[in-house]
Amino acid sequence: MSLQTGEEIAYSESLLIDPDTLQIAALELGGESLDEHPSFLRIEDIRELSSIGFIIDSSDECIGLDDVIAIKELYNNGFQPVDKQVVDETGKKLGKVYDTIFNTDTFRIEQLCVNRPLLMSFGDTELLIRRTQIVDVTDKQIVVRSTAIKQTDAAKKKRSQPMDNPFRKPQRDPQPETITAKE
Repeated sequence: MSLQTGEEIAYSESLLIDPDTLQIAALELGGESLDEHPSFLRIEDIRELSSIGFIIDSSDECIGLDDVIAIKELYNNGFQPVDKQVVDETGKKLGKVYDTIFNTDTFRIEQLCVNRPLLMSFGDTELLIRRTQIVDVTDKQIVVRSTAIKQTDAAKKKRSQPMDNPFRKPQRDPQPETITAKE
């Protein structure tokens, strides 16, 4: 929506996301009143986010593909987290991203919504992965920290020692009886 005219300028078709920071850099726009196709709206040019949509000063805020080099690079990269495979550091498949949750103040993706594979979905049908758990983002997958607990050698040794049950009396090794002969 334009603050100048009060009319709809365009609608948002997709997000341009920087895969290194998971920051939303711009919105790809669609609509009949746009001068250029594709057109973009940089996040910095959004004046306000309201229930009716994004409010900007005027249609002059909409830019073309060749206007900003960083926008062109992100557009050509075409990174979208949806449908990316999610694996942990050990290579175990956790599922596929079906949606993202972003902070409306910073326009940074904060969580990934992941559908679990069929065999894993019996216990959990979906996972929410925070951005702090993400280790690496590639063209084909998103790598997250493993939830497996790493044990030290001392912990493994301690676990392998038998545990004494405090409710049972300790069993003594049987001792042979000594019989003394009567005189």
